[in-house]
Amino acid sequence: MSGETISTAIITIASVICAAGFVAAVTPSILSAGDPVVSSTNILKDQIDTNIKIIHAASNPEGTEVYIWIKNVGNNHISPNLVDNSDLFFGESGNFMRIPYDETGTGVPGWRYSIENGGTGEWQKSDTIKITVRTSVSSGNEYFIKFITYNGVSDEDYFAVS
Repeated sequence: MSGETISTAIITIASVICAAGFVAAVTPSILSAGDPVVSSTNILKDQIDTNIKIIHAASNPEGTEVYIWIKNVGNNHISPNLVDNSDLFFGESGNFMRIPYDETGTGVPGWRYSIENGGTGEWQKSDTIKITVRTSVSSGNEYFIKFITYNGVSDEDYFAVS
C-alpha cells in the first residue's frame, strides 16, 4: 500500500513538472504571436490619424523656385525628422521625378520646408508647411506635385505657370 502511494506521488510530481515545463516553453510563443498584430494596429492607427492637403502652389517670377503650401488636416503631429523622410515628386505633367530633401537649400533640384503657422517645431494639426522646391519652371506649362508622408499618406495636385 505504501508503495502505491509513493508511486502515485512520484507520478503526480512528474506530471506537474512536465506541465510546468510545457507552459514555460509555450508561453513565450503565444505572447510573441500577438506582437505583429499590435504592430500592425499601431501602423494602421498612425496612417488613419495622418492626413494632408496641398492647398496652393506658385512659382517665383524668375522661375527658379516653386512654393507649395501643405496643411496637416489629420490628428497626427509629425516631427521634423519625419517630414524630412517624406517624398516629393515634382515636374511637368508626365515627366516628373522624386526631388531629394535638402535642408541646406543649396541642391538643385532639392526641397526644404518651414512651418508657416506653428510654434512647436512639429507639424501639428491645422499647421501649414511651406515647401520651397529649387528647380526651373517655364511659363505656359502644367506641373505635377505629389507629397507622400513618411507613412505613405499622400496628396497630389497640378498647377500651371502663367
